[in-house]
Amino acid sequence: MSSLSLRRVRDVAATVAALVVGTTAGAAEIYYQPIVSLQTTYNNNLDLDPLHKQGAEGYFADAATNIGIATPRSETLLQPRLLYNYYPSVQGRNRLEGFLNLNTHYTWERDRFSMSGFYDHRDDVNAEQPSAVQNTVNPDLGNTTTTTGRVQVGTTRDYVVLTPTFTHTLTPLSSIGVATEYQRASFSPSDTSSHVDFNYYMGRLFYSKTIDLRTDVSVGAYGSRYDSGSIDSHTTSGGVQLNGGYNWSEVLRSTLTVQWQRTKVEEPSPHFIDATADPWAANFNTVYKGQISSYAFSIGRTIYPSSAGGLYTTDQVRGQYDRDFSQRLHFMGALRYFRDRTTAAGTSGNNSRNYATGTVRLQYMLTQTVFVAGAYSHTYQKYNFDPSGAQADLISLSFGYRGLGRQR
Repeated sequence: MSSLSLRRVRDVAATVAALVVGTTAGAAEIYYQPIVSLQTTYNNNLDLDPLHKQGAEGYFADAATNIGIATPRSETLLQPRLLYNYYPSVQGRNRLEGFLNLNTHYTWERDRFSMSGFYDHRDDVNAEQPSAVQNTVNPDLGNTTTTTGRVQVGTTRDYVVLTPTFTHTLTPLSSIGVATEYQRASFSPSDTSSHVDFNYYMGRLFYSKTIDLRTDVSVGAYGSRYDSGSIDSHTTSGGVQLNGGYNWSEVLRSTLTVQWQRTKVEEPSPHFIDATADPWAANFNTVYKGQISSYAFSIGRTIYPSSAGGLYTTDQVRGQYDRDFSQRLHFMGALRYFRDRTTAAGTSGNNSRNYATGTVRLQYMLTQTVFVAGAYSHTYQKYNFDPSGAQADLISLSFGYRGLGRQR
């Protein structure tokens, strides 16, 4: 990792640490859960290339720590993680990658502040192939992708997402609030087609109402701004959003989000664009969390910033199923399919693609903290303007240590 990348990691870690300290003053409990593993894999198409397939063995050292801070009014979970990739037979692929997850909330008598955050520094080949497996700390983040799938060997990506929300209670059944979102992606090196640096800002005002013990709704208005750093491209949007939630039981909940927006695109160069569009989005999600099994399923369309130089619409189906067959044996299966398409804000039509990936994983606890696991993944990708698609199969075996979680 370059000195510049190390400085970026330190800067992000310092910022997050300041936020954690600020929102958890007077912490009553601090707990740690280290998670380390060694993994060997074989991938029969490392770069997901339709023409020049390159198979290779890889070795990975993965180290993370869940750091929890809890007080009577707040709870924070911070997860720093380092992953080293080593490929003996492939040049330019040995890389130290860094990740940082944050999830925190603080509650007053009538107010609540919460924030989810994510940062990663990744090799471009890995960043361009999003996984089907959900983020364990922030399952609501990473459900869309800013990437185009166009791989540049030797390129690295730095990506950050922050989603702070403030809510004020009006009555026992109603509240108002402000939700914001910030995203930044930067590539080293960047380009003007598929690795475009950008900043994205979104702010939303909303009103929420609890109808009964099972049903809640929320309505709001939002505005967003997309600014490209590699080309002269800017997108301004404004719209309305409606959310609804229904609790089928104490462990089963479904939500529906519908939104419509007016989008204004201005790109003087490299392609002259001055256009207005009216894209829409809708997402249906269901989450079940039982004692021995859980699943999450989502289907719908999102409007998201892209490293192609503007906003894209993404149609997606995603699901994950986890089950404990015994106290020692755990199964996980995850599937993901999405289709990226340009809107009026898209500047590179040849980056529209279909992408599908699936993973199955079986883990056996040798002791209370030591595990061995095997996994298989399949990935498929095809571009709209490409006559052939690419497929890859990956088999892995890992051995690791997972410390005990928080003891309540």
